[in-house]
Amino acid sequence: MSGTPGQSSFEVATTPTTAKRPLLVWVILTFYLFSAAAWFVQSGTKLIGPPSGRLDAQGSAYTAFDYFESVGFIGLKLYAAIMLFRLRRIAVKLFLATLLLNLLATGHDLVSKGLPPPGGPVILLSLIIGLGILVLICLYAWRLERQRVLT
Repeated sequence: MSGTPGQSSFEVATTPTTAKRPLLVWVILTFYLFSAAAWFVQSGTKLIGPPSGRLDAQGSAYTAFDYFESVGFIGLKLYAAIMLFRLRRIAVKLFLATLLLNLLATGHDLVSKGLPPPGGPVILLSLIIGLGILVLICLYAWRLERQRVLT
């Protein structure tokens, strides 16, 4: 009943899905799972909390677009992390799309709201760190693709 000569029917050939996943793949998935959960808790608190909790750093009310944009980013990042966890090549393109969209959205916010961003240098530093992490994840996913870990 073996499909390959010399291989018993009880042996399972190693495939990309059964291969050992790199530790960083687990870390990235866990990071984005926690980020998504935290976003849902924070958004739920804003929606059911006092109206002052639904204001951005400049005191303007969040719009439906703000919530839609946030859900879109969370969904895209989580989907990219899941595809990376499943060792799929599409993860590279998804993370690159996330990076590009994040740069566009951040640039638009900085142009429309001015520099320094509301919250001052601390927020600017957190933006730089967040984009830096995303760039490193993109490079890592690209490296996994080049090493043929991703299929």
